[in-house]
This record gives sequence, C-alpha cells and structure tokens, in this order.
Amino acid sequence: MVRTSLLVAITLLLATPLTAQDEITWTPDRPDGHAPLGVNGDRILGPGEFQIAYRYAQMDRKGVWFDNDSLPLATTFEFYEVAPLSQNNVTHTLDVLYGLTDRVTLRASVPYHQFERRSQTDANVLYITEADELGDAELSGLLEVVRQGGYRVLVEGGVLVPTGQSDVTAVTPFSAPGEEALAYDMRPGGGVFAVLPGATAQVQNEMASLGLQVKGRIHVGGENGSGFVPGDILEGSLWAAYNVTDAISASARVHYQNWTRVEGADPELDPLRDPTHDGFFAEGSRLSLPIGVNVLMPRGSLLEGHRLSLEYLYPIHQEFEGPQLGFSRGLVVGWELVF
Repeated sequence: MVRTSLLVAITLLLATPLTAQDEITWTPDRPDGHAPLGVNGDRILGPGEFQIAYRYAQMDRKGVWFDNDSLPLATTFEFYEVAPLSQNNVTHTLDVLYGLTDRVTLRASVPYHQFERRSQTDANVLYITEADELGDAELSGLLEVVRQGGYRVLVEGGVLVPTGQSDVTAVTPFSAPGEEALAYDMRPGGGVFAVLPGATAQVQNEMASLGLQVKGRIHVGGENGSGFVPGDILEGSLWAAYNVTDAISASARVHYQNWTRVEGADPELDPLRDPTHDGFFAEGSRLSLPIGVNVLMPRGSLLEGHRLSLEYLYPIHQEFEGPQLGFSRGLVVGWELVF
C-alpha cells in the first residue's frame, strides 16, 4: 500500500512539466492559480486587494503507535493504565490577506479547535474527553522576491500569538467529580510565542502548476504558565495541479511534517498513566498524500471569483519516538474570495 501511494504521488508530480514557457505570465485567476487547500501563504495580492478564506479541517487519529507501527491494545496496557483509542480534531480557520503593495501581502489567521478523544482504562472503562477553544493566531508578511514569466518565489516571516488556551481541563474517571489537565495534544493553544519562517516557489505553464513550500514554527520566550514549551514544527509540501477545465483543477501533494519533543513538563500530567502525557517522547514525523480538487467560479456567473476546494489526506508513512496516536485520515474543505 505504501509503495502504491508513493508511485501515484511520484507519477503525478513527474508528469507536470518542470518549466514554464517564456511567453507564459503567471495567472492567478485559474483553478490552479493557487496552491492546494492544505497549503497557505502561497500568493501575493494586488495593492488594495483583500482575500477572505474559511477552511474546515478534520484530522482523525487512531490507535497507539510506536516507531512506525501500531501497538496492540494489550501491549499498551502492559505499560500504562490508560490507552487512547482515537481522536477527532476539527479546526475551523479564518484567513484574511491584504495586498499592501504589488510585492507585499499581509496575512492573519485565526483557528478554532474542537478536540474529542476516546480512551480506555485497563479496567475496561471507556470515556470521552473534549476541548472546544480558540487556537493560536498567526500574523505574517509575504514578500515576492522572484516574478519572471511563469515563475514565482516568495518568502514569509511571521509570529504565532498565544491566543489559545494551554491549560484545558476535563472530567475523567480519575478526576470525577472534578476536572484534570488534558494531554498536550488536546490543548488548543501552546501558551508561547513562536516565529514562523517560510518560503514558496511555484511555476506555471498553460496546462498546470507545480509548487514547493517549506515552513517552520520555532517557539521562543521560555515556558508557558503550565511549565512546558510545545515542540517545534518543520513541514514541507510538493504539489502539482492540473487544469481539467477552465473552472476545475485536480491536485496531488506530498506533505512532510516533523515535530520535536515537548520541553519541560506540566506537573499535573502523569506520564506513567497515559502515553500522551509524556512530552519527552512526543517527537515524530509523518508523510502524507493529499489529493484535491479546486473549483473557480467563472467570470460572469453569480459567484464570480469564489473558489471552492477540497483535499483528502491519506497517510503514507509515520514514525514516532514514543507512543502516540497515529494519523488515519484527513479531510479539508474550504472557500475563498478575492475582492
């Protein structure tokens, strides 16, 4: 299955011509004129232009994984009192962009998270924990450094503002009737500022677009109020988008993500009870294959300029330094409008 997924991704990417014809000028008003939905900060707006966008993302996680394989439930209970069975992460994100000049665009992004986890104790007690909170906001600036024919290169610099809550609690069988702190990956916010560097390169010809983006999240400023610093994140995407018609494009993307361990520890979490309470081993990486479709409403229609997009994420490979919930599938649906 892994080999098949890799073959599909490589075939789709290599099928896209890697150069743009000299006479081609980059055209954003095409269904492939933007990166796939799971990629953000990939475009420059014209002076005075606004873009507003909404994304619904659902990421499902299932089973305890260690290294690159899932663990039987009985094995987890040999070491821990609690085994997380599954987790559903839903994120609603509002993005606003503003074209400051023809080379500089400002971007603000605010997420709202809804987490739901099913867990089981070694006494066969099933329980659900939930967290619904505002996440950490992103503020950044995009600078276009290359604009030549069908080629575009831009760099991004920004800051993550800790607007989300980093000390959420919920009722569990161990805390009832009171509440206790939730695991690190159930917290909508990190409670720490972070810098957000990034770079994006794209090429477009008359039939398709190809892009590469690398971004990071590096936390700064020391521990939050709960005594820890979230792990840093490095991610990269390589994608190809093909125009099926003047209004529809199909895309394929290879997405890599790496995250480091949590520095410090929340004293309210017991790392011997639940594997996701141990931030020291919360390090890992993931490679996934998102497949998508984009619809750009044509000129002259009632919804001219509106863009609807969808991506389905399929895991290719994942590897963890310690026991963590594995990624099983994802879906991203979004809308955007430039005016």
